[in-house]
Amino acid sequence: MAHHVGSGQPPLRGLERRGGFGGSDSDGRVAVGFARLEGDPIHWRGINVNGGKNPAHPASFPQKGKTTGIAYVDGTLYATINLQDGPWPEVNHALAWSADQGATWTKADWLFPRGASGLQPARFLSFGRDYTGVPAALAGYVYLCGTKPQGGRGHGESLYLIRVPRNKLRERSAYEFFQGLGPAGLPSWTPESGLAKAVFTDRKGVRPGGLVYDPGIQRFLLTCYHVGPGQLGVFEAPAPWGPWTTVSYEESWGQMGAEGEGLSCEFRRSG
Repeated sequence: MAHHVGSGQPPLRGLERRGGFGGSDSDGRVAVGFARLEGDPIHWRGINVNGGKNPAHPASFPQKGKTTGIAYVDGTLYATINLQDGPWPEVNHALAWSADQGATWTKADWLFPRGASGLQPARFLSFGRDYTGVPAALAGYVYLCGTKPQGGRGHGESLYLIRVPRNKLRERSAYEFFQGLGPAGLPSWTPESGLAKAVFTDRKGVRPGGLVYDPGIQRFLLTCYHVGPGQLGVFEAPAPWGPWTTVSYEESWGQMGAEGEGLSCEFRRSG
């Protein structure tokens, strides 16, 4: 799985449970590694920045960890980390950050805890480079979406929305959870994750969705698997809490069917 970071620097990628560029499942393999791409689409090279085979810096997460979300905000990289410290979905999640382009990482000393009511933040909402281009109504905050575990369903059937002031990402007490729309149609927020209301629901199930804002059409685009790698839905809405309209709903996208799990398929802004 890979994540493009709009930082103004060469694209950085998070590579999960592989050996990075030049490595393999057995050669240079780490739980989470970060690499940089240089060059153009025809003439390019990959450089293992943190972890992987012959990295510039040793892996910050060599044995356990998995990331599905990465964002560049005001000169710092942030990533959500599934700590893989229990049987799925009973795992804790943490926030990590890098102030040196992914070379070294610091993990927060607090958690998004496991448990039936625990909300597992997974993906950052994607706006412009260095988290610019956030619409005025949403400005000043960084947004994430995630799921709550639901027994054997794993990720369950709903997505939830989280926000945090962009200058307080490292403070757990600053995080708020979408609690619904008030009488005037404005969103309300709560510091209690157990009171969070879903912003998107699919009774067939959800994987953590990829959410991006397209300024050209002034709409939010959501790509979300309803479990299998061919079971992909594409949706659009005027706000990250909906209401959502279905663009496409596939059961065998790419002829991949329902066997296994769909992980990541999302739109990305390049500028």
